[in-house]
Amino acid sequence: MTARQRPGAPPPRPVIRGRLVYLRPLEPDDAEVIHRWYGDAEFLALMGGRPASLAERRAALEKRAADPPDDVINLAICLREDGRPIGRVDVFRIEPYNGNAGFGIGIGDPADRGHGYGRDAVEALVDYLFGQLRLERIWLATDADNLRAQRLYESVGFKREGLLRHAYYQDGRYQDDVRMAILREEWRALERPKAGLMIDPMEPEPLGPTGPG
Repeated sequence: MTARQRPGAPPPRPVIRGRLVYLRPLEPDDAEVIHRWYGDAEFLALMGGRPASLAERRAALEKRAADPPDDVINLAICLREDGRPIGRVDVFRIEPYNGNAGFGIGIGDPADRGHGYGRDAVEALVDYLFGQLRLERIWLATDADNLRAQRLYESVGFKREGLLRHAYYQDGRYQDDVRMAILREEWRALERPKAGLMIDPMEPEPLGPTGPG
């Protein structure tokens, strides 16, 4: 797969661009690669859900594409260098009135983990949700034992808000959830360039100035 536009092809969809990756809407054609990702035990445990066939995954993506819900955004994480999808991020419980939304993220292939792609995707997503959707608070839940993920989220500005004991059942036991969030004012204070909505994810120009005014 490639995100570079072919001669005579229709214009690309708007995407959310980071430094290493870009985010685009999931498509029914992504069903096969997503199905492969869920064959990895770590990815399945991270993203949750039950085992499903390839046909079920394609049908679910086709249903979402035909009638997308107002409070959910399903995105593929793709490498900017070649457009290859490497993971997914799902935004849910979008509450425009309260300015809140949650999200979950996973990198599919173990070989693509540990390269900074997840961090870049989180930063690009947060920049989009605050900068374009003008949300006030973005939250997430992560396994209390997943200290690596918690350190990553803290490094991009999220703060721990609380612990939900026995929040879910997995691997034969009840496990705790850590809830973390970042507020708009905390995001604005981050001293880094902010990502944005870009038409061509392969475009080499640098990102714009730090944050909206």
